Amino acid sequence: MSSVIDVDRLEFVVLAEQAGINRVPLVASFSHYGTAVQDVGREFEQAERRCRQRGLLDRVGRVSDEAGNLLGLYPHTAVEYDLRFSAERGTELRAAVSRAGDVAMRTVVVGDRIHLAAVRAADMIPALVSVLPEVAPARMRPVGIDLAAMRAAMAQADAEDQRAVETALRSHGVDTREYRKITRLLDGPKFGAGEVGVTIWGRNRKEHRGEQTVQVFDLEAGRVAVYNSSGHRMLAGADIGTFNRLLGEITTHTRSNIEQ
Repeated sequence: MSSVIDVDRLEFVVLAEQAGINRVPLVASFSHYGTAVQDVGREFEQAERRCRQRGLLDRVGRVSDEAGNLLGLYPHTAVEYDLRFSAERGTELRAAVSRAGDVAMRTVVVGDRIHLAAVRAADMIPALVSVLPEVAPARMRPVGIDLAAMRAAMAQADAEDQRAVETALRSHGVDTREYRKITRLLDGPKFGAGEVGVTIWGRNRKEHRGEQTVQVFDLEAGRVAVYNSSGHRMLAGADIGTFNRLLGEITTHTRSNIEQ
């Protein structure tokens, strides 16, 4: 499968309906941003006309082979990585990479546009991460804090009062130097923030969402990932190796839960 299609939101809906697609990535199924639809009937008619003019629909409403091959992957998706990221108030970049068998497709939503492109199944995670703004990963060793102790401290003290939280952490026997480093980084200027997650489909097309997600922040120090691992809340530089490892771990854990 080798194809690329760029459509607006209404054209996407028209093509999906005409192709009989009953499932699309969540990132493409709604929009809080972009241009609001004013006249549903008229604007959908115009979108259908544009699809015909572009050859995406034929005279009797059949979807082109190119569009059909891409959209037809959605109902058979076995694994899907999704991303939401905002670098500016009032805007959001949304993307998903869906895999079925040995084929995969990336869906990118920006404003009113939806971009569909075939990608290598082996490159799902790099294909997803590559849509983020170009920011170097923070050069730092991973730092972390015991998750149970942090939750207990947050419940014990005012979560907004860092000194009170530190005192509570010390009462639980936690060295607070790592906590201070994490909060110092995350309390500074943020140039972008987002989240990456994983969904897997098991038997009978039952959907299983990964219990964990990876938060992504663009800071003065560079891009960082915040995640839970081995009972700790961790912060690390977000290079492609980090994304591959974390999303791979979430995928493996979700699969093991399905099989239990």
